[in-house]
Amino acid sequence: MINKKDLRFVKTERLIEKTYIDIKRKTRAPVKVSELCAAALINKSTFYSHYETIDALDEHICMKEAANMLENCPDIDSAFTDTAVFVRSLVKTIQKNFYMTSVLFRNDPIRLLNLIETCLLKRYLHGGESPQTEMKIIFAIGGAARLLFIKQNEERINMAARLIKEIIDSKED
Repeated sequence: MINKKDLRFVKTERLIEKTYIDIKRKTRAPVKVSELCAAALINKSTFYSHYETIDALDEHICMKEAANMLENCPDIDSAFTDTAVFVRSLVKTIQKNFYMTSVLFRNDPIRLLNLIETCLLKRYLHGGESPQTEMKIIFAIGGAARLLFIKQNEERINMAARLIKEIIDSKED
């Protein structure tokens, strides 16, 4: 049985993640397990004790990056209290992390958007909401994210903030 809290396991996992990102920075070609193992100086069996596939590693790293961005977004908890500040802060955080997201997500901004939405929904949906409130939160986060992803400018940021506020503030029917 593998102890995932064991320091050797944790260090190896970090090494695998770092090596994967380093390779992705250097090439646009898909990373192969054999290439990653050679660069990290580990056996394939070591890699497979941490991740089932290279795609699982990629998904793990991309989700981790999206979650880290949101954790470092200064106004993350103001989505429904001061929506305009939240939207501006989120846009700035994504822009600030452009290099890393371009390395990990390449030409797939929709994947980045989906992961950010997933992280936001985990943060704001706690399970005790009414179905109506849950749908409002999902719609507000998903709709605003797609609206802002198409074209970012001050007018669209303000519009997205107003729409989120209207959706959340609307009376339940």
